[in-house]
Amino acid sequence: MEKELSDLSSTLLSIYEKNLLFLKENFEDIFNRVNTLSDDINNNNHKEKYTLEYKDGYFDILNHETNSWYYGINTYEDADNRAKLTNFTKEGSFNLLRTIGETNYLVKSKTYGNVMNIIDFINDNVDLNNIEYSKIYKMIFIGSGLGIHLHEINKKIYPFTSLIIEPELEVFRLSLFVTDYSEFNKNNKKLFLSIEDDNDKRLKIYSDFYNYHNYMNYNVKYNMLLSNYKDIHGEIVDFFSNNFAGYFSYNLVMENIRRSVNFIKNREYFIDTKKMYENKILKNKKVLLIAAGPSLDNYIKFIQENQDKFIIVCVDVILRKLEKNNIKPNIVVTIDPSHLCAKYLTCDDKNYLNDSLIVCLAQQHEKTIDVLKGKDYIFSQTVELIKDIGMLGSVNNVGTFSYMISVHFGATEIYTIGNDAAFDQKTGSRYSSDSSHIQTETIESLNNDNDTVSTYDVLELEGNLRDKIKTNRSLLSFKASFEDTYINLINTYGEDSHKVYNLSDGVLIKNFIPMKFDEINNIIKNIGKIEFDAKREKKLIGIIPANVDFKEDQKLLSRLINKTNKRKILKINNKNEFLDLKLEFMIYLLEESKKSDKNVIGNIFLLYTELVDIYINFLINLKQNNLYTKENLKKIYLIWLDGVKQVFKDLKEAIQ
Repeated sequence: MEKELSDLSSTLLSIYEKNLLFLKENFEDIFNRVNTLSDDINNNNHKEKYTLEYKDGYFDILNHETNSWYYGINTYEDADNRAKLTNFTKEGSFNLLRTIGETNYLVKSKTYGNVMNIIDFINDNVDLNNIEYSKIYKMIFIGSGLGIHLHEINKKIYPFTSLIIEPELEVFRLSLFVTDYSEFNKNNKKLFLSIEDDNDKRLKIYSDFYNYHNYMNYNVKYNMLLSNYKDIHGEIVDFFSNNFAGYFSYNLVMENIRRSVNFIKNREYFIDTKKMYENKILKNKKVLLIAAGPSLDNYIKFIQENQDKFIIVCVDVILRKLEKNNIKPNIVVTIDPSHLCAKYLTCDDKNYLNDSLIVCLAQQHEKTIDVLKGKDYIFSQTVELIKDIGMLGSVNNVGTFSYMISVHFGATEIYTIGNDAAFDQKTGSRYSSDSSHIQTETIESLNNDNDTVSTYDVLELEGNLRDKIKTNRSLLSFKASFEDTYINLINTYGEDSHKVYNLSDGVLIKNFIPMKFDEINNIIKNIGKIEFDAKREKKLIGIIPANVDFKEDQKLLSRLINKTNKRKILKINNKNEFLDLKLEFMIYLLEESKKSDKNVIGNIFLLYTELVDIYINFLINLKQNNLYTKENLKKIYLIWLDGVKQVFKDLKEAIQ
């Protein structure tokens, strides 16, 4: 018996040392944290909450605080059962391809461009009610425990990319004695680890996991060890709902390039980032960001009476409401490529915007710019066509962009109103009254499938000015956007670069400081009038750039189009031939695109590939009879090839 225990201890120690070496080589931060914890335990600086125990032929974890077992059942039997329940169907998966309502048919959108032809093929030829995959490419384990179930599921499913999340470092440390984590990183497999991370760090790891081999983001299998990890499950659903290649597809970027080229040719003003950083037009000024959330209605009188004490930055959709209430913004921000922005910016008083600076992304619809003619507007690049003047990047909503622009312009003290990220709690309206856009949300959840990524799920979260507030995943994307942008700005300018005070009656936005009405009144009661000259500020930060020469790019695109046409004569006998031919040509196209002195051709092709390959890889990795006939494989290949050719033709036209 003593020899058996001695052998067991030796085996456990050997696994632990192997894991430490693996962590040191691949996850140094986690290795250091495990080592520190071990040292603290050995030096009696940390009282162990958990210990590894061997009883009745299996390992369990004893919780010393509650004197209870972590599992309370045979861990090997539990692992076997979990492996049996894990299969190659959509059960226990995050299904990332958007579907139509309660059906299984895949959504089509004009923004998907040529990808819609592949979606049509899938909807017409795939039995979407009975999905079974031939391989599982991505898997998330929510909770490692001792890791025994990880090993069994990994052995059965053999995912190529795994994310293991364990909220407690102590638990993970004990698993290092039992489970060999290097198995998840062998044979071209890739492991991501999130161990006792805060929300921000987990989101970063979700992003890394999602963007690694992003062409496989059609379905992600998962296993949740404990029911009290539902918050992490919901967090992952939120992430997937806010991150999808179709949200800002290559087709939209293509149109942005076309519009940007026209604005450059028309000698419009663009933001010069070097001049912007030097002049900081909002430095030492209190900035009031006004968005269109329903809680704006509570502050209209306050803004009327105190508008001269702030630099007012507002989003386009709320402009007409401000005009009706005699509030004049200093800066108006408009970024949406839709023609609807022309409506938002059309004022009853033609002179209303004469003293305002209008900041646009260089993707605006021609009708929007027609409305702004004669006004002081300026563009920010969405695609870096002109390297000399730089670009500020882009975000997915105008409220977040107005915040980002304010900080780039030098603002250090920002107050925000109407950034609710929630609907009106009584009416369901997501916009303030008299906004140029009206939309009402259901205040009760319609979706009962916890694994389907849906924008309709109603959630109850911590409020900014109240304990709890209802919102949905669609509106919650605004919260995520603000929080991500804050981190990016802090990384750029430093932790003390600016503060944001949130007066909105919506969800709590991390790092935005909640502020009530009486607090803002006390702050500004002795503030004088702030001056702002739109024409002067425009010249301080703007420039009319030189034209861009695309002659060599046009020639390169013509060669790529001709080469694509010649690929149509190929025969395809099986899936492997299809994948080999496709990969070979993709590599050729990417290498050829490097011959351009700009990144536009390669970037557009990669954006197209990211979106189309999600659907192609979904299609090509199914178990379904008569799906992969020579005729079907040739048809899929030709649909993809025609899409590639059209991408290059569209780009050639866009840069003419």
